[in-house]
Amino acid sequence: MLSPIQKFVEDYKELSNFLTSQAKISESIEVNNHYRKILLLSCASFYENQITSIIQEFVKKHSTDDRVFDFMNNKAIQRQYHTFFNWNEKNINSFLGLFGADFKQKIANEIKSNEELQSQVKAFLEIGNERNKMVHGNFLEYKLEKTIDEIFSLHIEASKLIEYIRSVL
Repeated sequence: MLSPIQKFVEDYKELSNFLTSQAKISESIEVNNHYRKILLLSCASFYENQITSIIQEFVKKHSTDDRVFDFMNNKAIQRQYHTFFNWNEKNINSFLGLFGADFKQKIANEIKSNEELQSQVKAFLEIGNERNKMVHGNFLEYKLEKTIDEIFSLHIEASKLIEYIRSVL
């Protein structure tokens, strides 16, 4: 079964192929421009949902008091996602540091010594940074230079980082 993002990409390809087969080149270009932006936002939204859920699970696992969870959820998790990361950096140390200096150092060292993790971090930050530029600029006029396939490839890499984060928390 396809994930929602995979289905979105497949639907885009079907639509693009149809428009091309009908010699609707202008329409195909316009669809491509919008679908790329929607895909990028969908990926970033997915990561926010996943990271937030991971942190909520972490808090629940380490506290039996619902008041602690509610406080953390209301003041430190909900609507705070974009403050967890410094999107212009080349690492996720600001996020890791939220769990303490020892954890940050341990995971940062793991990432530094693992090229696959480095690639995953790079992809994750690239999507987050591009998302910020797009939504805080003029969305409709923003020139997204990446293709659907490039964005989807970044998504595949970034998704692996999400699973890594889930495994270490």
